[in-house]
Amino acid sequence: MRKFRTVLGVTLAGACALTAVPATASAAPSTALQQQAAADSTGTYYPVSPARLMDTRSGLGAPKAKLGPLSKVDLQVAGRGGVPGSGVGAVVLNVTITGPTMDSFVTAYPAGESRPDASSINFAKGWLGSNNVTVKLGAGGKVSVYNRNGSTDVVVDVVGYYAADNSFPTPGGQYEWYEPDRVFDTRLDPEGKPPAGTTLEYSLEFDGDTNSHVKALVFNLTAVAPAKAGFLTAWSGATARPTSSTVNYGAGVNVPNLAFVQTTPCTGTEPGQWCTPGAPKFKVYTSAEAHVLVDFVGVVDDGASPFGMRFQPQSPTRIVDSRANKGITGALGANATARVQVPAELVTEDTGVAVMNVTAVKPTRNTVITVWPADNPAIPGKPATSNLNPYTNQVVSNAVLGIIEPTAAFNVHNHTGSTHLVADLVGTFYYPTGEPTEARGIAARGQLRKAEVTGSSHR
Repeated sequence: MRKFRTVLGVTLAGACALTAVPATASAAPSTALQQQAAADSTGTYYPVSPARLMDTRSGLGAPKAKLGPLSKVDLQVAGRGGVPGSGVGAVVLNVTITGPTMDSFVTAYPAGESRPDASSINFAKGWLGSNNVTVKLGAGGKVSVYNRNGSTDVVVDVVGYYAADNSFPTPGGQYEWYEPDRVFDTRLDPEGKPPAGTTLEYSLEFDGDTNSHVKALVFNLTAVAPAKAGFLTAWSGATARPTSSTVNYGAGVNVPNLAFVQTTPCTGTEPGQWCTPGAPKFKVYTSAEAHVLVDFVGVVDDGASPFGMRFQPQSPTRIVDSRANKGITGALGANATARVQVPAELVTEDTGVAVMNVTAVKPTRNTVITVWPADNPAIPGKPATSNLNPYTNQVVSNAVLGIIEPTAAFNVHNHTGSTHLVADLVGTFYYPTGEPTEARGIAARGQLRKAEVTGSSHR
């Protein structure tokens, strides 16, 4: 049995070390403002148990046939898979590509709108992989799914949705960013690479009463050096493992994907008492022998945190294309960092996070791409995490929740070789209107401290 634990930076029983997140201090918002925000569901997040909406291999949600070149499917989302029939502004999907006949890309966008100059997932001939995609719902509660070249099977699972307005009687959760941090890495475990069919169980622990308010964790989940093609599935562990997948990988290929994963509290009665009672926990299953990395980036709470943010969906908009000197001038070289300013018309003074699809285009060497906020004293340097792990000459995408406060800018770093980069913005997280400026993000230092991660454990 695996049993490792890290508390307050002190490693026990051989656990991988976890660096505590620096606190963010600010003045507390008024009780009246907290109550006002709590009563409004607009922009709040509602997780659902992962549910399959579309599978072209079986004919679920679309014709039973590969999606051909220059063709699209209008996928009905509202009213299916736990998503309400009305009142939904955007959905969080996991889009999987399997068996493509040519290099191509798929774009998911609001049905009824013109197809944007953006992509949701990029892939090579014969590729197997997935990407977390946040999409604004279009006409009739549908999402258009477009394929550019060749033919490919497409699988779509829904994992959550955002309220469009105040029509839901109970508000959902708010998103709160944390400093990106690698909290779990099986390459550091003394028991070695998890074999096929392994289920890992993880827990993060927060200070104060934060544990009881965490309803989902948001992290970048990476499969490293899998022995053969397969998948990772992340879920709360409170139920049987769902049939959907979170990360799909090919043999020997490092593949990341952003994941919103519901949690369940530790009870304290787990075998070996491996986690702290009340701390949120979740499970990760790997179908093939593979290492597993978990880079923590944020939480979805129950609406109680004064640092919580709401989501504003937007039609996909390209903000970076280094091939055209847009956002970044030319290919990003080895060990180079570029600062990207988000266009002013896409953000407001309340914006804290940009929700993007970031694509590496044909790097000259296998490399690592990392995104973190610019000009943010809470995160002064590049974190030891990754957002993309592209291989030589590969075109690959991943969803990124990029912290952009306080100056609406982010940094992006390329590890080795050189690569072009593309970023498409699909929405933003904002601090609820009416909250005083001093209560936002890293503004004026006051009496309230942002909750810290104080420990981690797994078995």
